[in-house]
Amino acid sequence: MTNSNAFSMQSPVPDTHSFRGIIDFGDTNSQRFKGQLNNLAQDNSTHVVSITQFGDSHSAADFFTGELRVLLQAKYGDAGIGWVTPMSVQGQYHTAVSWKSKNWQLFTSRNVNNRDFPMGGYIAEPTKNGGYIQVIPNSLPGVWKTVLTYKPLRRTTDFYLMDANNRRSTVNTTNNKLNHWQTTSATVSAPFSVMADKGGVELGSIWLQKNNQSGVIVSSIATNGARQSIWQKWSANWYTELTASKSDLVILAYGTNESFDAQLKLDEYKQNLIDNIKHVRQALPHAALLIMSSPDTMLAGVKGNTCFERQPPNYHQIRNIQQDIAREYQTLYWDWQTAMGGDCIIEKWMLMDLAKPDLVHLTKAGYMESAKFFYNDLTEYLARQ
Repeated sequence: MTNSNAFSMQSPVPDTHSFRGIIDFGDTNSQRFKGQLNNLAQDNSTHVVSITQFGDSHSAADFFTGELRVLLQAKYGDAGIGWVTPMSVQGQYHTAVSWKSKNWQLFTSRNVNNRDFPMGGYIAEPTKNGGYIQVIPNSLPGVWKTVLTYKPLRRTTDFYLMDANNRRSTVNTTNNKLNHWQTTSATVSAPFSVMADKGGVELGSIWLQKNNQSGVIVSSIATNGARQSIWQKWSANWYTELTASKSDLVILAYGTNESFDAQLKLDEYKQNLIDNIKHVRQALPHAALLIMSSPDTMLAGVKGNTCFERQPPNYHQIRNIQQDIAREYQTLYWDWQTAMGGDCIIEKWMLMDLAKPDLVHLTKAGYMESAKFFYNDLTEYLARQ
C-alpha cells in the first residue's frame, strides 16, 4: 500500500467536511516549522526540531508516533526520544524505550483525581527505600541529555541518577522549593537508573535527548481512554513544562472517547478545544499547531442499514467541530479517517489485519501504515510554496 487511495470506498453518508492531506488554515508559525525541517534536510542546521503529540490510546501505544519518529529521523536526523512517562504504564507501550523498576508505584490522572499531576498526568513515587527505575533507550549505547520533572517532598540527598558507567548525579534538593514541580538535568550514559527513598520525591516525567545531536524529536504524551479535558486534571502550572519542551509542532489527537459519549455536551467540548489551543499558543508562541481527527471508528456488533447507523453517536459531530475550530483558529489539520479511505473503511482494515475486531483500535501494522500516510502528507505539505 502506498497511499490512502488504496482504501477508497463510496461513503453511505456524503461528508462535505472531507479534507485530504495536511490543510493549513493559516497557522502563522507554519512557515517557520517548514523552514526548520527544510534546513535540517539540507544539513544547514544544528537545530533540534521537536514535535509533541497529545492524545489517547491511538497515541499511547506509540506505534503511530514511533513510526513517524523513525521516518522523520531517517530524513532529518535522530535527536532522541523526547518526553516519556516516569516508568512503564500498564497497557501502554513505547517503541523507543523500556523501563525496569523496583519499589516504585505509578498514579495516572486518568483514574486519580486528588493529585497534583504535571504535564502528561503521571506520578511515580518510591514505596520503599532503595527503589529504582531503570530507563533503557533502545538505541544503546549512547550519551543522553536527560531532564527529570520531579517534586521534592523533603530535603534529601538520596535522589540521584546512576548511569551505565556507574557515574552518580545527585539531585541536591537542599535549596529547592518543596512540593512544587521542577526540573533537573544531567548528561548520562544509558541505560541509567533513577534512585530515591520513600517519601522524598515524586517523579513526573523524563526527557531523553541525544547529547549534541541535531535532528528531530517526536514525543507522545498520551493516556489510554483520555479525552482532551484530561488537561484540566493536571497542575495549573503544567504549561511551563510545555514551554520548556521547546516544541515546534504540537499535535492534538483526541476525540475517539468523546465520540462514544452520547451524553457529551458538545458546546463544552468545543469550548475546551478552543481553550486548549489558546493555552498551547500562550505557552509556545512560535510553535505550529495541528488538529488530528480520530481514525475511522465503528460500533462493533451493531447492525444497521447504513454506515452512519453503525458509527459512534458523536463521531461526525466531534470531527466537524475539530475542522471548524481548525479553520476559525487558523491551525493545521489532518483528517485521519479520510487518509484511511473514508466512512466505515475500518471494516476493510480489519480484514487486512490493520484494525482490531473492536473496530476502534488499529493493529501495530495499521498504526504504522497510518503514520506513513501522515509522513507522506507532511512531506507533500513541506514541498508546497
